[in-house]
Amino acid sequence: MSGEFWRDLATIVLLLAGAFMSLAAGVGLLRFTDMLQRLHAQSKPQSAGLLFILIGLAIQQNGWAPALMLVPVLVFQFLTTPTAAHTLARGGYRSRRFEDADLFIDELEDDVARAQRAEEAEARREAAQAARDAAATSE
Repeated sequence: MSGEFWRDLATIVLLLAGAFMSLAAGVGLLRFTDMLQRLHAQSKPQSAGLLFILIGLAIQQNGWAPALMLVPVLVFQFLTTPTAAHTLARGGYRSRRFEDADLFIDELEDDVARAQRAEEAEARREAAQAARDAAATSE
């Protein structure tokens, strides 16, 4: 058995593993009912699946230069997926699109309440300032 056979076998195994992980992400999106569960099911397997696929493609390339062109794809994916998942989760939390029973510890509740109180206080200050300005203008 030649080195090319083992390289092809490793590529096939990695591509199949990546495809399975991506399929698992899709099934998780359909199966889970809660937004936070869906985000978790989508982001973790998708990143791992892409990692397996890119490693399989890198093994199949002839030389380092074509394989190194896959690195920016991986870096971009690993930087944007957690950021997007965090942003979506935070928005979903604020719009209450999750089940309270699923959260054992709600670390964000105090921060959100504090931010809402600060926004309300700022709105009251702006309204009071506008009323003072209107009163000063009418005199």
